[in-house]
Amino acid sequence: MPRTLQTMRDALDSQEWDRIEELWLEALDQQPIPTLELLEVRRMMWKAGRKTQAMTLLELLVETLEATDDARGTLTALRELIRLANSTDPKKVERLLKAFTTVRQQSPSLDAVIRHYDPTQSRHPLEELKTMETWLNHDVGTVVEVQGQGVGRVTEINLKLGNLKVDIGGQRPVSIPFGAVTRYVRVLTEGSFLRLKVEDPESLTASVKNNPGESLVHILEGMDGPVEVASIKSALDGVLPTSGWTSWWTKARKNPRVLSSGTGSRLRYHVTDSAEDAAESLLADLKSAGPRERLKAARNLGQRGQADATRAAELLIEGFDQLIADDPGLAWETADLLATLPGGAETATLYLSELAESGLPLQVLSGIRERACRQSALEQFRVSRTDEWPEIWAEWLLHEKTSSMLDHIARELDQSGVSEALDTALETIFRNHLKHPAQFVWASEAVTNTDAPEVLRRRLRPSLLEKIPDIVSRREFSDFRSRGKGLLEGGKAAIRLILEQASPQQATRFAQRLGRIDSIDPSQIRLIEQAAQQAKGALTTDEEVILFVATGAAIKAKRAELKTLLEHEIPKTLKGINAAAAEGDLRENFEYHMLRDRQELQSAKAAKLQEDLGRVRALEPGAADVSKVNIGTVVHFDPVSGESIEPLTVLGAWDANVENRIFANGTDLAKALLGHNIGDTVTIEGAKTRIAKIEAWQG
Repeated sequence: MPRTLQTMRDALDSQEWDRIEELWLEALDQQPIPTLELLEVRRMMWKAGRKTQAMTLLELLVETLEATDDARGTLTALRELIRLANSTDPKKVERLLKAFTTVRQQSPSLDAVIRHYDPTQSRHPLEELKTMETWLNHDVGTVVEVQGQGVGRVTEINLKLGNLKVDIGGQRPVSIPFGAVTRYVRVLTEGSFLRLKVEDPESLTASVKNNPGESLVHILEGMDGPVEVASIKSALDGVLPTSGWTSWWTKARKNPRVLSSGTGSRLRYHVTDSAEDAAESLLADLKSAGPRERLKAARNLGQRGQADATRAAELLIEGFDQLIADDPGLAWETADLLATLPGGAETATLYLSELAESGLPLQVLSGIRERACRQSALEQFRVSRTDEWPEIWAEWLLHEKTSSMLDHIARELDQSGVSEALDTALETIFRNHLKHPAQFVWASEAVTNTDAPEVLRRRLRPSLLEKIPDIVSRREFSDFRSRGKGLLEGGKAAIRLILEQASPQQATRFAQRLGRIDSIDPSQIRLIEQAAQQAKGALTTDEEVILFVATGAAIKAKRAELKTLLEHEIPKTLKGINAAAAEGDLRENFEYHMLRDRQELQSAKAAKLQEDLGRVRALEPGAADVSKVNIGTVVHFDPVSGESIEPLTVLGAWDANVENRIFANGTDLAKALLGHNIGDTVTIEGAKTRIAKIEAWQG
């Protein structure tokens, strides 16, 4: 313990308040000022009931730090001062912003971030400051790792749209929503292996070639925990030739600091501080780890063999009664693991039964991080508490955030004849949607599913249009922006409501509100506006029906594309999802969520292709009616004035090729020509011209 903190703690123990002030003043004369130690003393004084004195000393600390131009210390202390104050002092917030500006003065986007989130204009300045720090931690030029994508530099931050872009090389920049940045984007520390791939690839390549063992240690030191071989290979991508992998790996893994755990697809590697035996190292980790970390350490040790697994079980059993009292959810997860270890099944069964019969089911469920384990706990409550389980499940519906689990809970409540409990929970979600963002988004998606419970489908009401815009605009829904935009697509809640139930006034108001949200793509707004117009019967004929046609070659290509999706790409993605799911806790498993997103996109693409192929009309070469401009015709022009215009062809969307002057029949240019006769004057590409000849497209 630092000397300043220990001396002041001694004075605190003896309640020598004047002595504490003397020591505080002495600390302010030190260089550098021990800011963090003094803040800890402040915390202890506060706990001892000396709040006024603590605030006075904290004010003095801030003033001294400002006088010594210690901007970083000032920022830390001012943040604490503002947090503890009964009300927000605008002058203190201005000082906070000044310190923040000094600390972040090298950040390229500093001025833009301040203008966008100005804490001096906010009722919650510390929340704005935290948001500003997150943006600037990922400012333009920062080297980051995007989980499941690769390593690169941030090339753009868009405060208005709420996303940032990362150039990972050789591909289009990856766009990440701001709400997902802290979970899926990792800022790489100076000197880390992955960062050197961007900053000094030549030196890194030489090091990898000449020092395989040390390079492997370098890679593993930069990883967040044990990793599979695939992650190591990915880190070496572009640094080590594929042909040299086997030889390199054979040498590298012999480094005594490199440890492995698990078997088969679960084989993982990590690095220790020394070259001690792997089992002893894992055992030491298990003994010294905190409750949550012990669970992970025991799982790793349990994968090494019978003897180590037995020892892991013995250590988990120690202190289990206290764990039940302190963290029932973690106790459940621990007992669930214990049941799989040698000699632990009987004890685990007793503990799980005790937890299931306890009076704190929500506390148990809230502390369980792994989805499969939560589902197991719900089932156990259902068996152990036959009269209460519907209420337990329905109440947990208000807390569960995983869509698959929410589907499971709703379906089981409905099929078990207790839909009243489900209906009550849904009423809570829809009435207080800002307090239940994950559940509201799930419910808004599920209301249009034909296999959803009837009590859920009945929630597809026009009043939902008043709340959907919150998903794409309010901070409470920052993690669900893309899913909120999905609700605006054809066949989803918004379009269904506009076309089937909403009044013209409700539809128009909804479209106008969306139009004021900058992050929504204009094409989506146009779709909503068209639906609103259709609801009023105001769509024009060419907007209502656009003939869908294609050449035989295009249809053949689309069928081949659909076959590839159904027989190769989707099965490959599903295989990857299953492999990623086997890794355990999916909430922080970016690869799993990326694959799920990919699978959803692939399935949607396949469904759209199937739909389009079912309604497409084939164009036969030479078969078009040339008495006027039709689909499948080539149009020639005589200039009325100015330069001549090259002939153009009107085909379907699948055949469009602007460079070869082939235009889709749904484009504005094609629609301006369709139906016109030879001799008609038309405006094409900004110039007036006369249709001179109409020929049938010959293929």
